Amino acid sequence: MSLTNGHLSTSAVAIAAGLSESWAWKARDQGVLHEPHFEDSVVALRVYAFVSQIVWPGTRRPRSARQDLELWQSSAVEAARQAASDPRTTPETVLWVLEDSVHLVTTPGERAAFDLEQLDGRVAIRIPVGLWVAQLPDAIAALKTRRRRTSTKPAA
Repeated sequence: MSLTNGHLSTSAVAIAAGLSESWAWKARDQGVLHEPHFEDSVVALRVYAFVSQIVWPGTRRPRSARQDLELWQSSAVEAARQAASDPRTTPETVLWVLEDSVHLVTTPGERAAFDLEQLDGRVAIRIPVGLWVAQLPDAIAALKTRRRRTSTKPAA
């Protein structure tokens, strides 16, 4: 794990996201994470781990089959990545994920309009990306103070 020049290692991204490293390696293998990693990668990884597990009602998905990202999943990850660097993002910003689209919503007016215009009985998932973005500084600061384990060899 490393944090140098604002770049994060893949391991550091996973730790800052609160996920196991296997999620980060899987995201890298599917083209979600690209070197070098920055703070937006942490939010992207959290969203990837979430949306990659969603199966919409009426959709069959065998557990043993390789699961490539669908367009809506890639769109959700990219929207989260953009929210991480958007100055309009607040802790109240949410990412609504629908089967055929994704929507970043921040203000109370946008939330009301989204509910009236888009939801209307549709299945949707609400992801708190604004809260996750707000938590980034603390997660990154915790990486700087994290110490590596030292191996202690048994006495001979």
